Amino acid sequence: MKFIRSFFISAFVASVVYFSAILTLLDAPVPAEYWVGEMIFIKKELVQAYKGKSKIIVAGGSSSLFGIDADHASKQLDMPVINFGLHAGLRLDKIFKEVSSVVEKGDFLILTLEPYYFDCNTQFSAWQVNNIVGWDHDAWKDMSYLEKSRFISSVSPTLFASMLLADFEKRFYPSAVSDRLATTNQAVVLSKFHSRVISSIFEYSAYQLDHFGDMQQAVGSQFSGQSFDVRKPLHICDETKNYLIEFVNDMKERGVRVYFANTPYLVSDIDMDEIEKGESGFLEEMSSVGVMIDQRKDVFFDRKYFFNTDLHLNTEGRRLRTSSFIKAVRKNVLSQLQK
Repeated sequence: MKFIRSFFISAFVASVVYFSAILTLLDAPVPAEYWVGEMIFIKKELVQAYKGKSKIIVAGGSSSLFGIDADHASKQLDMPVINFGLHAGLRLDKIFKEVSSVVEKGDFLILTLEPYYFDCNTQFSAWQVNNIVGWDHDAWKDMSYLEKSRFISSVSPTLFASMLLADFEKRFYPSAVSDRLATTNQAVVLSKFHSRVISSIFEYSAYQLDHFGDMQQAVGSQFSGQSFDVRKPLHICDETKNYLIEFVNDMKERGVRVYFANTPYLVSDIDMDEIEKGESGFLEEMSSVGVMIDQRKDVFFDRKYFFNTDLHLNTEGRRLRTSSFIKAVRKNVLSQLQK
């Protein structure tokens, strides 16, 4: 009995020490995708460059980042269009927080959310945990106590070891992590963006963006894997649905019109009847959330139009998708202003 009691006390003390150590290392510059944080700084500035003007902001994950030619859309629609596509690994509340901080009355916000954003996403992915530790420190501050508990329990032993090493380097060999630390300095990032030279070959970099937020040099068709299920989303998680309604209503109160659009689908042999049946049920649920400005069949693309994942269109695919997007905006967004 004494042994069992000692065991549980020791385990409890070890857990407290472990979790306390994690708390002290939450800003350790571990290896992560720092370019995403840099991209957020840049895209917010691109939106603010049109402050006071009515504009269209397209927000979502990387399917928007690679799938919309905002430069071309701006010319065709005769109003500024900003590509606020970020990374599909980000939590939905993160995307909404960043874009809502720069939209203003008179703007049109078009959300092109990847299908899994409509699921119940309460758990933190390994990618999210890693990047929150590395650069997204505000995310921790915004979490509820329950979310913080979930987050800490999601830190793997491997990441913890990486945190220890990164913190040691930050304290004693700062030059080893200076590039990572610089990405969290907004002034440095924006200065670097304005003096950048876009690479002639593709790279995941915030400095590969043009002045409309479009990713450049996505040339070729490299993706050969399986695509996600073209029948999805079939349903909206109740918790997610309520969150979307709350966000749309908040934007409406601020004078921002919110719409939704589909992300590109890689298709080959498909059963259109089955897809349309599933889409019909989804749209019925979406009717209480907002307006979907296009149909899934409008964004079906052959494999040759995808760059390096089933979310990323290449330059040619982006051109076709943008043409479809412009038609949808004219028909279901801008035309409504005339009525």
